[in-house]
Amino acid sequence: MSRAKRWWERPVRMLRMDYAPDFSVIRNEDLEEVARNRKEDWCINCEWIVGTPGFSNMTHQTTFDADGYEKYPGLENFDYLRSYAPIAHKHGIKVIAYLNMHWFSYEFAADHPDWEQITSSGERYGIARPLYGNGTTFCVNSGWREWAFSLMAEAMKTGIDGIFLDGPVVFHDCCYCPTCQMEFIATYGRVLPRENWHDPLWKGFLCFRENSLARFLADARQTVRKINPEGVIFLNGGGWEPSGWRVARDIQQLGPFQNFNGAEAFFSYGITPNPYACMMTGKYLRAGDKPAVVFVHYMNDTWHYLNLPREEIGLSLAQIASCGANPWLALIRSSLDSQPSSHEPAKSMCGFLEQRKDYFMDCESMAEVGLLFSAYTNRNYLSRYEAVYETTAFSKEENLGVDYKVKRNEAWTQRKKECEKMLQHSYTGYFQALTRAHILFDILLDKDLNKKNLVRYKTIILSDAACLDDEAVEALKHFVSEGGNMVCSFEAGFYDAEGDPLFEFFEVLGIKQVEGLFPAFKGENYQKVISDCLGFKEGVLVERAIYALKVIAAEGAVMPMLFMNHVKGSYVPLEGVSTYPSLIINSYGKGKVLYFPEALGYFYGSKGMPSAEDRIARSVQYLVGTPLLEIDAPRTVSAEVYRQKKNKRDRVIIHLVNNTTGSYPARECLPVINIDLRLNVGRKPRAVTPLRELKSIDYQANGNGLEMHIPVLNLYEVISIDF
Repeated sequence: MSRAKRWWERPVRMLRMDYAPDFSVIRNEDLEEVARNRKEDWCINCEWIVGTPGFSNMTHQTTFDADGYEKYPGLENFDYLRSYAPIAHKHGIKVIAYLNMHWFSYEFAADHPDWEQITSSGERYGIARPLYGNGTTFCVNSGWREWAFSLMAEAMKTGIDGIFLDGPVVFHDCCYCPTCQMEFIATYGRVLPRENWHDPLWKGFLCFRENSLARFLADARQTVRKINPEGVIFLNGGGWEPSGWRVARDIQQLGPFQNFNGAEAFFSYGITPNPYACMMTGKYLRAGDKPAVVFVHYMNDTWHYLNLPREEIGLSLAQIASCGANPWLALIRSSLDSQPSSHEPAKSMCGFLEQRKDYFMDCESMAEVGLLFSAYTNRNYLSRYEAVYETTAFSKEENLGVDYKVKRNEAWTQRKKECEKMLQHSYTGYFQALTRAHILFDILLDKDLNKKNLVRYKTIILSDAACLDDEAVEALKHFVSEGGNMVCSFEAGFYDAEGDPLFEFFEVLGIKQVEGLFPAFKGENYQKVISDCLGFKEGVLVERAIYALKVIAAEGAVMPMLFMNHVKGSYVPLEGVSTYPSLIINSYGKGKVLYFPEALGYFYGSKGMPSAEDRIARSVQYLVGTPLLEIDAPRTVSAEVYRQKKNKRDRVIIHLVNNTTGSYPARECLPVINIDLRLNVGRKPRAVTPLRELKSIDYQANGNGLEMHIPVLNLYEVISIDF
């Protein structure tokens, strides 16, 4: 008999409503009315309330009575946690205390000089890089640990259900404090190294940092469970971004010691938005094998006392739900004074999630494709090709002529940032191309590259760079040799887990030799189709990515496309076709590998090049063959499909999100009409039921498939198919 699910293993809907800038006003609230409002107007079942504020010079003070800790001014005779938790519980709301663990005032730090993180230059972190412009941070290996653990224990004694730790993190270029120095010497027998990406000891230091943070979280969990064996704990474990190594965050390391994997997907003005930010974050967190929580700022970016448009909130929540994650919303209480209807999009979506919660439990992805997001690569990848660090650009334009100049980054720090930028665009490029092509895919982590897990998929994608450990190399070789397929690009599989050259994978990719890199240049360089492939006709020119390798293909590999010879200017004659392939189709055992010797994901992710999007999508479609789900809809409609086994009957659940919006943040979602779906399963359903926008759905079993028609999709529809 299976164990009953704990509350945190069931769908959760979280809210954090701050009473900033003065938290003491909470004592004037009718707490019964507060809890009723959260339940009825926001439709949540888990609320974060502030245990220690996360701003100003009061971050070490508590809103609850805690032995040995300073109380927040104005709350001397009021215990927020002990007062509110029983009332929230009465309304079916679990209570999580927010505890600041990363930002402390200079004054508080001065009382504890041995706690601060120290940079490689010997400076205190808060002096070298003032946190948020005014503050510092503490080391997870220092004596601060005991202060932090005692605070957690005091918080759990109030009767709350768990805690969220905002931080800690091990900041970049940290920590070189005496405690870390001693612990590192005890582990490695040598003093802490400085940044040198060719030094194995430096990479050992990066692992030491990650292990230190994971050990802190493990001890924190033990502290919580001593008070309440069912108490939950988690922190901001960081999202998919390749720069996560800089603060020692990796959900593969942290996941075993927390109840949720959570990370931010905040909207920000002034940058090119990722239209699938919440979905991408949710799918990444879900890969960590713990319930995923996507943090969404309800607030209007850094205008914290106003809220985002309702359409933006609704779209974010739809994306989160569709990818199997849980929503978290945060806002300032006073924003409701001028925007009293702000709760409406949350109530609409969270109310639906509550009403239909049974359809969001025990769901298993039916994706046929796996896309690798590699922590090994994020942390250790540094291209060995010098041209990656060169940029060719015009220095001046005179009389319609242009002088071109080559610049090279020599410093380690700049080189690493260049590689991170490439990975950032590569991940988003592949993610968006697959999503827009309606291809069902999961995000995979390094741990997923094993023989047992890979058999679930038809095709695996290694994006523009991938560092692979020995188990991953063997698993991928076995996967392809037994009939699986792969799409790879640029330096995928060129390095081992430590970032050192790996040549063993060349045979899988169909590479005999790599002669180097074409000069990095944006524009006017092409590749030519030699024989029809991937929807491109013979003789057609296709844009070449900025970064492209000169590769000699292995004997027997097919080369349907070749790079043109490099040209270094605009409006200059083309130099003819080179001998270097731009696409290699390699048979390896029973499977196939399509290898693009260029940074294809980066090309689409950074430049939005349509031909790059087409090559990504068409290569996967070619290898997958007939997909589980076929969709006739605009590219802006995204889809996820899950299997749910209940009462010995199978249920397939399709999630459709309409991401068609004319602006960012979204201020309108443009309806999509006449969507046709075909689910390629060989069984006749007992029932096909739309759960949200439609009252019914037209469908018919046809051959080995189930065909469905959706007349209009406004925002989000969930279709349950029972067999």
